[in-house]
Amino acid sequence: MTESLTLMQSLAQFHFLRPLWLLALLPALFFFSRLWRLDAQGSAWHKVIDKSLLPYLLNASKSTSQRMPLILLIAAWVIATLALAGPTWTKQTQPVQERQEALVIVLDLSLGMFANDQDPNRITVARRKIMDLLDTRREGQTALVVYAGEAHMVTPLTDDSVTIRAMVPALSPNIMPVIGNNPAEAIAMANALMDDASAVNGRILLVTQNVPRDQNTAIQEILSHNRYPLHIIGVGTPQGAAIPVSNGEFLRDNSGQMVVSAMDRGNLQALSSSLNGRYSDISINASDLESVLTDSLLRGDDDSYLESDEEVELWQDAGPWLLLLLLPLCALCFRRGWVLQISLGAGLVLAALPPQPAMAQQDPLEQQAEQQALEAQPNAPTLLNEEDLQEMAIGGPPGQGEAQPAPEQGFDISSLWLNRDQRGVRALQQGNPQTATRLFETPEWQGAAAFRAGDYQAAINAFSQGDDIDSIYNLGNALAFAERLEEALAAYDRVLAQDPQHEDALKNKAIVEDLLEEQQQQEQEQQEQEEQEQQEQQDSQSESDSDDSEQDQQQEQQEQEQQEQSEQEQEQQQQESESENADQGQQRSDAQVEQEEDQESLEQFLRRIEDDPGELLQRKFQFESRRRMIERRTSGQNSQ
Repeated sequence: MTESLTLMQSLAQFHFLRPLWLLALLPALFFFSRLWRLDAQGSAWHKVIDKSLLPYLLNASKSTSQRMPLILLIAAWVIATLALAGPTWTKQTQPVQERQEALVIVLDLSLGMFANDQDPNRITVARRKIMDLLDTRREGQTALVVYAGEAHMVTPLTDDSVTIRAMVPALSPNIMPVIGNNPAEAIAMANALMDDASAVNGRILLVTQNVPRDQNTAIQEILSHNRYPLHIIGVGTPQGAAIPVSNGEFLRDNSGQMVVSAMDRGNLQALSSSLNGRYSDISINASDLESVLTDSLLRGDDDSYLESDEEVELWQDAGPWLLLLLLPLCALCFRRGWVLQISLGAGLVLAALPPQPAMAQQDPLEQQAEQQALEAQPNAPTLLNEEDLQEMAIGGPPGQGEAQPAPEQGFDISSLWLNRDQRGVRALQQGNPQTATRLFETPEWQGAAAFRAGDYQAAINAFSQGDDIDSIYNLGNALAFAERLEEALAAYDRVLAQDPQHEDALKNKAIVEDLLEEQQQQEQEQQEQEEQEQQEQQDSQSESDSDDSEQDQQQEQQEQEQQEQSEQEQEQQQQESESENADQGQQRSDAQVEQEEDQESLEQFLRRIEDDPGELLQRKFQFESRRRMIERRTSGQNSQ
């Protein structure tokens, strides 16, 4: 009975993992019927002997052994197709391994994060970016550290991203007990977290609006072992913005001047580069995370994995077992005459394929030209003209104005004698840079093809791998077209440092400088317009506040009258309820009274418990700050 139940369950669960492979049975039936009819027509004698004499001169009937190669051929086809389809009916438990990778997120909570040069302000944009990062992480451990004048740990290294997500919305400079900007202490705390966890693959991601230059040396000394690279995402703009305070004004220094918090992009880039990291400006999409954390997605030989407590059930593929049935069939192919049957079947398959368009043989001069083009420098200089300048100024989409790619050709047998780079050159000559980008293996060729296709980010990634002057020059062009103008100027400066007479770099640098100046003027005008609108809103708001104050007074009087009436009604109800409770109190038992009192005291205790993460973190940070102060005083007294 048990065996029958098991058989029924297996039949009920039987299915194919890759059922589309079963479509290969249709051509098998077609070719089998075609070969069977060809074999039944007989030999050439049927064409020269009269039909009335054929039964007496030739043996028209064929034995099963003569048609056995054809039968075995179709059998091998069917078995191979079923094996590729992946038959299965049982599940197998597999252990789950998690990649042991540590990431410590260090968030700047100094007062400069209140600046509103990014909508609505820097701290809001940074919190959203951290939420996006937590959504993309599927494995590894993550920690969160915040800092202002002091550094504090929000969560240690953990794989519970839900807990970290619950803490992120409560992060604000208002919860920090000490005002300042001390990223070195936060980096030291992140380094200690990964050392305590014995992290093999660890990295630090610093989300900040600025790092004081006098702290660069301290940060470099902390990470001098080069085990954990420091990646930086810059929040804000180089022009900066004022820091608003609670009373509607802006933060001022001791001399009464308005404090403007500006992002020092050059310092952040130099710091991350010196510590084997990458830098990117914060963006509304995921391009910044892809830029700075690309290496964390790669699988290296030094990656380590841990056995997880979870297990997963996978369907067990029984297809490889069917391949054992093909071994004796393949051995029979060595018999005389069987290879002819198989060759005939393969010929019919090729005959049934759709004909390819006839192509003229490539001229040897064209082959030589392709080889010379491949050996030549692929990244020829590209100048920015006035049309490009206007197109970048109006914010046209990347690749606009590029030629449409030519339709992909069918299979070309001549491509079998070309390597991937030569096939990429041919695709470029045919006006199909997208295909060429996928074919090229050389970074310089990849960058040139991606540039022509309008994929400037891919071109930047490709040209960044080269250190020669042409790669750096083309990197500047790609950065310029990607509207990363300041980085483009830095690339042109690197070119001019090696070749001061580089005419193309001089021309492009002048164009980009003019464009950058124009953008800065537009941003300044936009900022002045926003300040004017904000001042008008404040004036209108002050007028509305005076009207609202009169309405508030009338509402307060009405509320007081309603409150007095409700208090009188409550007193009457309370007196009535007391009289009723006095009558019922005599009937209650002492045990019930004690139970109600305990329940009321428990509810009151639960109401006093605070569940706001922001207040909890603020009290935690205040306690840690006081403890550190006491420790510093104690150590100072002991040293004296």
